[in-house]
Parts: sequence; C-alpha cells; structure tokens
Amino acid sequence: MLVSLVIRALMMLPLGSCWPSPSREKFLSALDAEDVFSYFGTSSVSDVPEFVLAEPTCPCREEQIGLTSCRIQHCSVEAWGELYAFEFLEDHALLSSSFVSNQVVNSSFSLLKRFSGNCFAGGNPLRPPGAVCRVTYCEGQLQGVVTADEEKIHIRPVRKKDVALLKDLGFSRPHILFRSATREANTARAGQFSSRLQKRAEGAVKHLELMVIAGPDVYLYHKEDTERYILANLNIGAELLRDASLGAHFRVHLMQMLVLREPEAEVNITTNITSSLISVCEWSKKVNPQNDSDPQHADIVLYVTRFDLELPDGNKELRGVTQLGGVCSSFWSCVITQDTGFDLGVTIAHEIGHSTGQTNCLNDLPDMDGSIPGWKPGLYYGADEQCKIAFGSVATACTFADSNVDICEVLSCHVQPADKSSCTRLLVPLLDGTECGINKWCSKGQCSSLEELNPMAVVHGQWSGWSPFSPCSRSCGGGVVLRQRFCNNPRPAFGGQECRGASVQAEMCNTQDCLMTQQDFMAEQCAATNLKPLYLTVEAPSFYTWTSAVGFAKGDMLCKHMCRAIENQFMVSREDSFVDGTRCEQDDSERHGAFNLCVMGSCRAFGCDGQMHSKKVMDSCKVCGGDNTTCTEVSGSYTEGKAKEYVTFLSLPYNTTLVHVTNRRPLFTHLAVKVKGEYVVAGKGKISLNVTYPSVLEDNQIKYKVFLTKDNLPSLEEVHVDGPTQEEIEIQVYRRYGKEYGNVTNPDIAFSYFVPRENLTYVWVPQQGPCSVTCGEGTRPVDHVCFDQTKNEIIEDQWCLERPQPLSEQKPCAMEPCLYRWKMSQIGECSAVCGTGVAQQNLTCVQFRDGSESVVDDSLCPAEEKPLSIVPCVVNVCPLGWDKEEDAQLLQTSESLGHIQLENRTVYVWSPLAGECSVSCGRGKTQVQYVCVAFDTKEETQEENCHPVPKPESRTEVCDLRPCPPRWKVTPAGPCSSSCGPGLAVQLVTCVQIHHGKEVLLEERLCPVAEKPLTRVPCVIRMCSYEWSFSEWSECSTSCGNGIQTRQDFCLNPLTRKQVNPIFCRHFPKAIVVRGCSAGPCPEQVVGTGSRGAELQAGTPAVPPMTAAATKEAVSKDLDLPPSAAPAVPREGTETGGDVCGKLFLNATGVINMMGVESSDCTVAIGRPLREEVTVSILASSLNCSAGEVVLFSGRMMWRTGCRNLPLSLINSRTNTLIVKQRVLLPGNGVILQYNSRTATKKYYQDCDKQLFGPQGEIVNPVQLPGGRRAVVCRTFITVAPQHRIAIRALYIDLDNESNKTHFNYILVRDVSTMKTMVFHGKHQFFWESTGSQAEIEFHENVNDHRTSFWAEYHAIEPK
Repeated sequence: MLVSLVIRALMMLPLGSCWPSPSREKFLSALDAEDVFSYFGTSSVSDVPEFVLAEPTCPCREEQIGLTSCRIQHCSVEAWGELYAFEFLEDHALLSSSFVSNQVVNSSFSLLKRFSGNCFAGGNPLRPPGAVCRVTYCEGQLQGVVTADEEKIHIRPVRKKDVALLKDLGFSRPHILFRSATREANTARAGQFSSRLQKRAEGAVKHLELMVIAGPDVYLYHKEDTERYILANLNIGAELLRDASLGAHFRVHLMQMLVLREPEAEVNITTNITSSLISVCEWSKKVNPQNDSDPQHADIVLYVTRFDLELPDGNKELRGVTQLGGVCSSFWSCVITQDTGFDLGVTIAHEIGHSTGQTNCLNDLPDMDGSIPGWKPGLYYGADEQCKIAFGSVATACTFADSNVDICEVLSCHVQPADKSSCTRLLVPLLDGTECGINKWCSKGQCSSLEELNPMAVVHGQWSGWSPFSPCSRSCGGGVVLRQRFCNNPRPAFGGQECRGASVQAEMCNTQDCLMTQQDFMAEQCAATNLKPLYLTVEAPSFYTWTSAVGFAKGDMLCKHMCRAIENQFMVSREDSFVDGTRCEQDDSERHGAFNLCVMGSCRAFGCDGQMHSKKVMDSCKVCGGDNTTCTEVSGSYTEGKAKEYVTFLSLPYNTTLVHVTNRRPLFTHLAVKVKGEYVVAGKGKISLNVTYPSVLEDNQIKYKVFLTKDNLPSLEEVHVDGPTQEEIEIQVYRRYGKEYGNVTNPDIAFSYFVPRENLTYVWVPQQGPCSVTCGEGTRPVDHVCFDQTKNEIIEDQWCLERPQPLSEQKPCAMEPCLYRWKMSQIGECSAVCGTGVAQQNLTCVQFRDGSESVVDDSLCPAEEKPLSIVPCVVNVCPLGWDKEEDAQLLQTSESLGHIQLENRTVYVWSPLAGECSVSCGRGKTQVQYVCVAFDTKEETQEENCHPVPKPESRTEVCDLRPCPPRWKVTPAGPCSSSCGPGLAVQLVTCVQIHHGKEVLLEERLCPVAEKPLTRVPCVIRMCSYEWSFSEWSECSTSCGNGIQTRQDFCLNPLTRKQVNPIFCRHFPKAIVVRGCSAGPCPEQVVGTGSRGAELQAGTPAVPPMTAAATKEAVSKDLDLPPSAAPAVPREGTETGGDVCGKLFLNATGVINMMGVESSDCTVAIGRPLREEVTVSILASSLNCSAGEVVLFSGRMMWRTGCRNLPLSLINSRTNTLIVKQRVLLPGNGVILQYNSRTATKKYYQDCDKQLFGPQGEIVNPVQLPGGRRAVVCRTFITVAPQHRIAIRALYIDLDNESNKTHFNYILVRDVSTMKTMVFHGKHQFFWESTGSQAEIEFHENVNDHRTSFWAEYHAIEPK
C-alpha cells in the first residue's frame, strides 16, 4: 500500500502553476552558465523552459522504519496538478548483509572492515498510470525523467549551493521540474530489450555466491587501498555478468573477502598453472565453509595474484585460469586471476563464465538483507591513477586524444615522464565514472553527459585519508609542515556536492630566527634564477638580476615566485612558487593573521599558535590567545622639543609591546625612530615617507605612516611597534621653530605602550619647580623624580632606572598680578604669504588695581622690559620653488608699515639669497640660503643680530637657463600583449627639446640614435590560471621527402604543475603543434612491410605515408617562364621599385628595394615553379640592430633571421617559394635584395604536386595514370600576395568512403602560417579560410583513385 505523501510547492501558489517571472528571473540571473546548463540542458537563460519548484516526500515503507538502511523506498512529488510516485526496490545486491572484509595480518591477528550504502537506481513508476521512468534516488534527492502522456517531466534536485537563493520559500530540499515533448523514437517503454535479447533472457536468475582472496603480492602493491580496488573490479565484473545478452541473469553476491598480508604455505603460485590451481582449490576448503547451508558458504573462491601467469608453451598472455564448469564441483570451485589493472574486472567475468558453464547449481537465493549500490569505479580512480596501475607509478593520462576514437574507449597513457609526444594504449575502456570533460563521465567506453547518463544517482564527494606530514620546509625563520587529502573517495559526480572542509592542513615549524631577514630569504630565492634566461621573444633570451617584488606584488601573486628585475620596472614569475614558509604580504585585510606565509603558491594566514587559518591572535601583551591581564598600559603626551634638533621623548624598555605614537601637528614638527643608535625613520631634518622596518615581511615590525591633507600637507603621523622589543629603540621629535612662534609650532604627541605587569615599587612622579615670574603669568619646569610607593618617599633616581624617565617639560603658572606692566594688543597680519615674516603689535602700559585694568603713561612701565613692536611670525610652509621676487615683495610690503625703528634700535630679519643653478642648461634647481639683513637698509649683517628668531631652513627653487639639446622621451607603456603571464608592452619613444619651458617635438634624427630606448618592454598583468605546455618536436614523419613534425600540447595547472583537461585552457592562445620538415630526396623504389601489431603498443601521431605517385592534368598548371605564360600571375607582382610591401614576385630574377618603405613591417613573397629553388643575395643593409630591427626569411624547408653582417650574404630557400619580412623602427632603414631562381639541387616535391599562384584559381584532385607508382600523397600549394588570405570553396567532393572498406580517404587543408590542419572526407562540401598567404592541400594516397573526385576554387581575400 502506498504511504500517503505530502508535498510543499512554491510559496502559496497552486500546484502546477509556473513560477512568477520576477522571482524566476532573479533565480536564473544568480546562476552561472554551467549551472543553467546542468539544470535545463541549455546555457542560454532565454531558452530555459517554464519550470516549477517542489519538494518530494520520500518515506521508507512503514514496516521497514527503524532499520539502518531502507529496503523499499517510496517517493512522490506533485506538479501541475499531477502526482508522480515511484518505488525503489533493493536489487542487484553485491554485498550480503553479513559481509565483512578480513585482512589477515598474521596467524594470530586480523583486521575486520564493514561497508554500508543507501542509494537506489532504477525506480519503478507507481503514478500516473502508464508512465515509464528513469529515476534514481539517493539521500532524499530524486533525479531523472518521467515519460507520461507523450511528454517528458524532468526532475532535478537544486544543488546545495543554490538552495540559499530559495530560502524565502521554506524548502529544505527543493527540486526543479520542467516538461518537454517526447520523440517518437523514444516512445518505447524504458527497460525493454529487443525480441532477440528478450528470448535469450527468459531463463531464471542465477545467483553466484563469491569469496575473494587477495594474495600478499596484491596487498603489497595496493596497500590500504586493496579492498576498495578489489570491490571496484568486482563490480565491473558483476555488471558484465548481469548483461541480458548472456542468456542468463547472473547476480554476483560477495560473501567474504580475505586480504593476505603474509604468504600461505599451502598456496603455491608458479608457472605451472595446473599445480597452482590445485593448490588454491585445496587451501580454499579451509577458509570456505563446505556446507552449502552455511551463511558464509561461497560457490566460487576467487584468488587474485600479481604473479605473471603463463601457459605450458611459455605464452604469458594468460590472465586467469579455472576448470570449465568447476563451480558445481566440490574440488574445482576456484578461480585464479592475475591483477593487471582495471581489466581485472573483465578477467573476473571471463573466468567466472568459464567456471559456471551451463550449470543449474546456482539457483539458491543468498541472504540479501544489505546492499551497496553499483559503484562507478572511475569516481575513485581517475585517469592518472588508472595509468599508474596499468603502467607503473610514473605513468600519467595521455594529454592528447585521437579525434576518431572516443576518449573513454581505450586507456591511453604517457609511460615515460620526459616524453609527452607519444602515448601507450591498453585496449580496455576507461572505468565507468571517469571524468572526461565538464559535466561528462565515461560510461561503457563512451564520454557521456549527465542527460545521456540518466537515470544516475548523485554522488557526493568524500575525502581520502590525510597524507603524512611533510618535512619542515625551512631550517629556521618559520617553515611549514603540511599534509593533504583529496576529494576522490569518491569524486563528486552527477550533480553531487564537493567535499566540505580543508584539503590542506599546515602548521609552522623551526620558528627560531635566521641570520638573514625574511625579505632577504625571498630575495635569495629570486637571485638564484639570475642564470635562467627570460624569453621575451622566442629566439632572443634575456638575462636580468632579480630581487624580491615586495611592494609591487601582494597575496597569492607574490607567492608565485614573483621577482623584480633590478634597475628595470617590471616583475615576472620566475618559478612555480616560493619555498613554503616564505613570508608574504596579504592583499586582503580580512585575511590577515598573526603570520602570513606562502604555502603551495598561495599566501595563507596563520594564527599565533602556528596553525593555518586558526585565526588565533596575540593580545596586547603579545600572549597568544591571552586576555590582556599579564601587562599594564603606560601612556603619556609630549609638547616640547628644541628647534633644529632631534629630542628623544620616549625610550622603549625591553619587552615593550603594542607601542602607538601619534603627532597631530606634523606641519612644523615630525617624528623619528632610532634602533640601536641608527635612524630607521627620518633623521635628516625632514619628515619621512611611509616606512616599514625592517620590511613588511618581518614578524616584528616598526611601521611609520604620515597622513596628508587634500593639499598634500602632513596632518598626522603614527608610529606602531609590534614588540616585544628586544633592542634599544628611541622615539624622537624634531621641531623646525622655537617657542617664539607660539603653540602652532609645538608638537602634539600622545603615546601608549604595554609593559609586563609587576609589583611596581618604584615609579617616576612629577615634581614642579618655581614659576619663572614673581607677578603675572609665566612658566614652571616639571621634572620627574623616583618615588618609593611602599615608603611613600622620594629616593635616588637609580631605583627607577628600569623604566624610562619622562622628559622635563614647561607648564604655565600664574602669580599675583603685576602693578604696572606692558600689555600687547592682538598681533597684526603677518608680512609673509608663507614661511617666516614679521608682524606689528601695539604696546601699552597698564595698571592692575582691584581686579580692573587701566591704561597709564608709558614712563611708568620699565623701558628695559618693553617688547619689540615688530615681531617675527610664520605662516605654514612655503611650497617648493617659491619665487625669489615674491620674497622681495614681502620685504617691500613690510616697509609700508613705516620706518621700523624703536629708540635707535633697528629690526633685523632673515632675507633669502639664491645660489648657483644645479644645471648648465634647461630647468634646474638652486639652493636658497637665508642671510640676516637690516629691515630698513636691506644691508647684510651678522647672523647674531637676527636672533632669537631662528634662521629659516634653506630651500630648493627652480631655475631656468638656456635650452638643453634634444633628448629621447619615453611615454608610459601601453597595454600588455598578454592578458596573463609575461608579455610585451609598446612604449612611445620620441625626440623632444625644452624650449621656453615647454616640450617641443623634433625629428628623430636630431636625437642620438645609439641612445634610443627600446620601444618594447616586458610586462605582466597577472599570473595565468591555466597555461599551455608542449612536448619536444617529434622526428620527421618520413624517412625521405617532405613530411611534418608534431608536438603534443597539454593544459597545465600552474599551482600544481599537473596536467588537466584541455578544456580549461580553451580561452588562452596556443602555439603551433605541426610544422613541415624534409628528410632529403626519396629513392626510386620504396618497399614497405607491415606486421600485425600487438594489443599493447606505443601510439604516435598518425601521419599519411609519403611515396611517389602519378599526376593528372590540373586546371591551373605549374608556372612556366616567361611570366606571361602563367595566367594566375598578377602583373604588379614583378615590380621592383616604389612601395614593394605586400607584393608577390614571380620573375626568374629581380631586385627588391625595401629601404625607405613607409611600413615598419614590410613583407614580400617570391614564387617560382616547383622544379626550381630561389636564392637571395643581400646587396645592402641599413638595419639598426641595437634598436631591434631585423629581417626574416622563411620557406617550406627553412627559416632564418638576421641583422648583423647581412651585405653579400646568400640565402637559399631550398624550395620554389620564399617569404621575406622586414621589421624597421627608424625611417629610411631597410635592405636591398637580389633574387634568382635555378633548378633545384634536391627534389623536394612529388611528380603529382601542383603549385598555384595568383588571386584565384581552381583545384582538382590528382588521378592515377597507367603505369604510375601507387600509394602516393599528392599536394597542391597555393601562394597569394602577402598580407592577403586564401578562401577555398569545395564545389564537388566525393571521396568514395562508402565503397572503400579497406582504406580511409580524406583531404588535408593546412594553413601554413599557423600549421593548423583541417581534415575533410565524405561528400560534404566545405568553405575554408586561411590566416596567411599560403595554404597546402594534401590528398590521401587513395584519393587519386578514379572512383574519387574533388573540385574546388580559391580566391585571395583581404586580411581581417
């Protein structure tokens, strides 16, 4: 009886209605293209069908509730007003409920292991009536397709990462349902066999109870993975035995598994297979209960060994042995199979088939209380692991594939680590479940998408065990030990979830200090690559001196062994990564930890406990995870100092932590820091730039920062010292002016730090001195004395010396009002716009009486105490380059105040005096000094007269002299040529001259040519996430004549340097993998022999054989002399003067003048008939080699570049065509060539080859002539004018593939500039375009047969 089911649909909408458009669009917009495709089978949101959301209910049958796993599972889901219900039965059980794996360690000790599982495949439809389905269930999730009433209902579980998008709907396990129309071809009920198979499968189900024994050699090879490996192969064999085409439904049930770690004396596996089988059968009676009613009894004992079995005649192709029909024999019910990899599963099925024969002894049904769903062994063993098992530990999966063979059809592996150009094949398919692409897996030898694999239960990823910890990566300075685990036990598949948690665990080790700093350690690793060339271009290696890129790169990019070229403004990744434990600077403030270390090429945060990502931090006392109770805070302030001097106001005691110092008046003062007597911040009378000492990579740092206003004036200074301090550190202040300018020139310093908490007996306490005046307002000194808190008395200072003594300071004081005194009115405006000046103030004599003030005659006040009526003043800081004339104007403005003289006393002020200009031409700098002058006469006098006003600091100003000669100017580099990895950036280099303070552009000839900077500089934007890598070039494909060389490309993960699926590199450009080659002329007769290859052989890229052939008359003939005889030759191709760039020259001889051409890149082509070869002599050259100018010669059989010593050199193309490409940077430069043609010294072509020139023509296939030699590959070469491309349109093609059952006919069209080849066959017409001006068409040796035909036309087209 079907249990009543409950379903929750989308919000409060009626069941079966569609999702509201706004919510639907919001959900879809949050998905990436791969998610949309996974759910709906399309990457375009606009093509997504209408869908609903629902949540299924999946109870176990009532009588089964309480069991550890459900034997019969019911599920239902409701949508569009229809209920869809399914029943999942426990079937295809591999393991019995009592199954236990037993590892026999020795005679007295065994290890037991149990397995469990709870997923179902192949659900039966219960509702609606007449429905068919392919639906799976696993852990509350349904997935698959239901077919009912001529439409398909697709059910998809919402992935956990997307469930958050639906949190407002209240679903815990939402599912997406959408409909599509069925196809007539698929209307047959799922699960039906053809009539032939139905007839063969009508027999009763045969149940085979199996006991598996893994020999000690198997355990020695697979170690702890032995059970999983055996089960994976056994599942393969069991799946093969279920096939209905066998004529019987075999169901394999594993009763016991024994893993032997030590040899059994009675088991003797030798080259004598008969005695070996007898020894296994005899011994198996001891471990296999003989009573058929025993729950542990097995019908067959399977013994797995890695011994190389062989037949009596010495044939070692044997993989297993058993007695035919021995399953029903009390003696011969055993099987031996050889472990050779994942074909072991095939061997198991094969040998079990021999042992069972046509028997009736397998009808008893075993105990089926427990089961595990059918495993997909490829989820546990990836392609690399399958290769290692098949060919050894150094084998890896092949990085290229045959386009004619499904990637899953055969196991292809690189068996030699250094050779990635060839693959060895094992003629067995990849394991089911092996990932073969994005959202694709191998299934029965085919790479299939999730849609093609339905029904398929989702498989959630599970972690492997942790690896052992690695050795410490550094001997000092804080290295790393780490261990890893992998999400491959199994890998997530079919929509399953990735593993949760960390894949890497790391902790710090050897944390004692090194002799070198952390930055020096990084710089040392960069310097180790100084002898490693950097290839900015393919043919030109460059060498630089490298140091760390700290300050230029951060985070993960820095850890990718990013280094900076000294004296060059670029950085490049020089290796894969820095040594683990190398310090790094985070680029994300949220990821900061107590330490930042490079681990496996990434910048990782470590807690203060040394654990990666622990987020444990130090407290203020520098106690890891502390609560700030072991230290006490000390704070204070300082506003004093001395003009033109550095004054220490804070000496940090040892073990001080978390020091913070601020100065809020850095306009006329600034902070400085000394470490062991040496300045590390400021110290030269000027405010410092931002500083981190010793570097940003050190664990204990001193950080200085200055904050600016919008006018770039300093507004705040900060000093941070991490601590605990272990050396002498002084914090100082420098003030430019004394107190005569008022409080504006005083520092405003606050500081705080923490010291270890102790019982403080002796402390410094302030003690005030006498006031500086007897009446009125003055100042009093404040000193600090040592105080004994226990005795409450002042003692000698030596008792307090463990803590720094605060500096003395002056504080204001007020005494009784004076009877008569001078009173100053408010000071007037300062005469200076900036810097120092003078200001006028009014003075009056006043009397204080009864709290009131009254003005009296000046004679009552003491004349000797009368202040000056003109006082110095200061207004901010003058900007750099302040004009001298303005200073003079300030003095003139001051004179307007009247004759400044008081009782025959002259006022003296500081006046600027400019020195010599720093340059002899153009704009330079001059030093402005200050001298003391009389304010009224402007005469220079002794500096003492200007005291106590401090002498202003000297300043630097701009000075202009006569114009400088022309010079090269470099503008900033343009965009990088590569979006990732090293590239080149073009920078504009121009000749300029400064005239009247402005930059004027001149002709380049006016600047020194030898000093011209490079126009291309190296650059890097970011590291490539994936990159192409290549093997070495293969040998030429032919032993004579023309052939090709190939190399294999494979996609690399730069973090792990491991090969990945090539699809990850699809967005990155890839270099050529095929190029032409020549092995010399062929002899007249070529005799070939062949032999039948073994099943296990090395595979190399297939290349069509090169032999002689006859010819057929083509529409376009070979080019003959004179040129008029060739209708395809354009007249303009023979020009030798003017702008020759882009021309095709077809005469027998000629001169080509490429000097003074307008284009910096100029290309010409020379063409002759096939029987000739082209030679070129360079008559003259004016190329500038130091500027990077070059000329390139390239043909089908040669390639050469040059610049130096070109005149009178001779170039031989060895074929009938030659491309000349010239690159110049300076106007007027170039080369002059003379070319000639002659009969080729060596034959480089077949008699049936054709050469076509000109803007258009026709192409036909060659035909075998009577008496001609067979097995010939014929080619047609097409050359058009440079800078044009070639378009080929096939008008008629019939390669007769259907009638030719023994050969495969095809045509290759090759783009010569990129060596990219396209293959065409069958009868399909095509249209093809080249990227350059040359193309080759290669006809397979069978295409010249009279039954095949090919006709096409070509045209020269403009470049893209």
